[in-house]
Amino acid sequence: MNLDAENRVVLNVGGIRHETYKATLKKIPATRLSRLTEALANYDPVLNEYFFDRHPGVFAQILNYYRSGKLHYPTDVCGPLFEEELEFWGLDSNQVEPCCWMTYTQHRDTKETLAVLDQLDLDTEKPSDEEIALKFGMEEEFKAGTLSCWQKIKPKMWALFDEPYSSTPAKAVKNTLDSSIIDQMNFKLTKSAHAIAEFTTIKVTDSTTSIKDMDSRPSIR
Repeated sequence: MNLDAENRVVLNVGGIRHETYKATLKKIPATRLSRLTEALANYDPVLNEYFFDRHPGVFAQILNYYRSGKLHYPTDVCGPLFEEELEFWGLDSNQVEPCCWMTYTQHRDTKETLAVLDQLDLDTEKPSDEEIALKFGMEEEFKAGTLSCWQKIKPKMWALFDEPYSSTPAKAVKNTLDSSIIDQMNFKLTKSAHAIAEFTTIKVTDSTTSIKDMDSRPSIR
């Protein structure tokens, strides 16, 4: 009997088959994968594999955690989905690596911020339709009930961009614009850093070349 084959285990997650060693899954105790037995309902004795109808992409990172001891956050899924998968597999979300932590927890910060802003909306008295019409110079049309389609949409479009805390869509637009600005700033800073590094390299190379040229010139006696 092949001892190596006997120690291997096949995990079918969302239709994607993964193969590893039983000892690997024992590295993180008190988790779903560390307690696998053939008596479980999701074990297929014909195929000799365990089937889990879970997200296969996230599981690739989870299995890598057992292998390497480092839990990384896949950026192609949202934070809440990743949290659900970690909970199912019995893993602690606090074990996410520092390099992924800010990206992973961004959805929590956004959720908390929106909750605070929503509470501010409840505490703030919103203007009436008549006050809005007066603000945009459409009071007569409002009273006469002859507002055009554009006149009805205009205040909402204005609030979407000029009053970022007026509604949830406005907050979403603000967050998107803020993220875009930050990304552009990071890109420019990175580009500037590369340019400075290249310029410094060129200067050093030029200086070295000049010294070599001076050394190669015949001395005048």
